[in-house]
Amino acid sequence: MRIFTAFIAAFLTLTGVAHATTYPLKVIDFRGKSITIKHEPKRIVSISPATTEIAYALGLESRIVGVTKYCNYPAQAKMKPKVGDRTTSVETIISLKPDLILAHGFLNDSAIRSLESHGFTVLATDPKTLAQAQADILLIGRATNREAQSRKSVGRISSALALVKKRLSNVHTRPKVLVAVEADPLWAAGPKTFVDEIIRAVGATNVAGDAKPGFNQFSAEAVIVRNPDVIIGTAKGDKKVFTRGFWKDTTAAKSGRVYEADSDLFVRPGPRLADGILLFARLAHPDVFKN
Repeated sequence: MRIFTAFIAAFLTLTGVAHATTYPLKVIDFRGKSITIKHEPKRIVSISPATTEIAYALGLESRIVGVTKYCNYPAQAKMKPKVGDRTTSVETIISLKPDLILAHGFLNDSAIRSLESHGFTVLATDPKTLAQAQADILLIGRATNREAQSRKSVGRISSALALVKKRLSNVHTRPKVLVAVEADPLWAAGPKTFVDEIIRAVGATNVAGDAKPGFNQFSAEAVIVRNPDVIIGTAKGDKKVFTRGFWKDTTAAKSGRVYEADSDLFVRPGPRLADGILLFARLAHPDVFKN
């Protein structure tokens, strides 16, 4: 019987079938902090739009008892009780009696400390790269007994990257791309962002790649000199800004390659990063990614 059990365990591992999570479970979050999850979470509060998307992708919608005002995807998330917006209502969360709280380590720092002081279990994430985003999806999957679903979500991102790499294997042009979170004044995606990593992954060059890390104000004049081939705005109405005035002479404007896109696809560290990768690939190399 032991031999048979060992064989089944090995078979499940090799075929990628997840074992049920055993509780109590200890995991390490982005802070390097050991978190003990006493039992399978049944009442989950998510105070980060990204962790809300992850929870829904893992099939945990019936267990989510609270989200924030900004948790807008999927649409069903907007119907959940609200526990705040930019400011988290610790009192509201306490009243919901969650057994697990999913949070963004930096943006929710104050709320995390307060919630932990009240004895709540908080799992904090703060990924800086695509690989870390994938690792966090797997972490949440393990913590909530949704390992198979988490591997599927991570697989979407890996598959998107693999597809892009394969299709671009014989493409040597590197279009110059500007991604702006605001047009006037110009705020651009610089290095150490998911945007910058995705731009490089799809065989393109970030014209703001030498800016300050993160999203910062950037010289419009410098961008004009660098003459982007593709401009992606994330705010409604930015497309008009980037096709008039001194912008109209850029290659992007002249060739009709100025776009508006949903920034959640490439800013939120969740499963939809796969969609963001494929979107950037299509916009940067339309002849290669026709369908």
